[in-house]
Amino acid sequence: MLKNAVILLASTFLLQSDPFRFQPTFFEKYKQLLVNIRNYYVSPAEAEEEFKAIAAELREKYPLSGESVSPMVFPLVGSNYRAVGGRNGNGFYVREFDLFDQNVSGSHPAHDIFIYDRDRDCIDDRTGDYVDVVSVGNGIVVAVEHDWQEESIYKGGNYVWVYDLDRGGFWYYAHNRISVVEAGQRVRPGDKLGEVGRTGFNAAKNRSDTHLHLMYLELDENLYPYPVNTYPWLKEAETIYSSTTAPTYEKPWMPDFIRLDKSKKRNTGIKPLSSMPISIMPPSK
Repeated sequence: MLKNAVILLASTFLLQSDPFRFQPTFFEKYKQLLVNIRNYYVSPAEAEEEFKAIAAELREKYPLSGESVSPMVFPLVGSNYRAVGGRNGNGFYVREFDLFDQNVSGSHPAHDIFIYDRDRDCIDDRTGDYVDVVSVGNGIVVAVEHDWQEESIYKGGNYVWVYDLDRGGFWYYAHNRISVVEAGQRVRPGDKLGEVGRTGFNAAKNRSDTHLHLMYLELDENLYPYPVNTYPWLKEAETIYSSTTAPTYEKPWMPDFIRLDKSKKRNTGIKPLSSMPISIMPPSK
């Protein structure tokens, strides 16, 4: 009796002192949202509401620095803005864009950044090596895909989403050969996220040149995401010649008596996960 009372008091105190400590699925919410959008499990209005709730949680748990924004690093090691597709960055165009509705198309709200890879093996012909994709700034990894398969029809391939701790928006790095970070990791400018690749339904085709698909979504005062043309940022970004490794992410500690019994199925009301890889982006050019 006394033991149970102590456990109850301890758990109540810990939950009140750090409510996020006991939300091990915090970052899973974002990936789950991507799945639900992709599979039409939710309406655009429902997806928008969930996105804004997640963004609000991120803002609460990871307040913006409020200081000057850290200088931006170019997202490919050993490269610069000249690798950006299109003349003067005109590969970025927005006619219609809705993150929450896959039926809205006709835009390319991102920049494709290319490597020299004539034989399509993901190795840069100039260096004879894979090219690291790195974080452009300080952030938190919020969703990752590691296991895209060639038979998948989904377009983003192996991707990384990062919440920017200085700017307050979301970066999307797509088509990676591999992704090497996990949701929850903090990343700094120059930390390796993956390697340039050809994953994704269109990017895997031989007609596509090997590239990184880079998008930035800015949040307005209502936390609605809008794509931003980052070409001016990329022109000013620092070129680095080696990547660094992001600190290892340690999942929030949780005492055994609070851990969920995964053997017991619960009706959570969350739409079902798909076993397919995830992408909600339109085709890269």
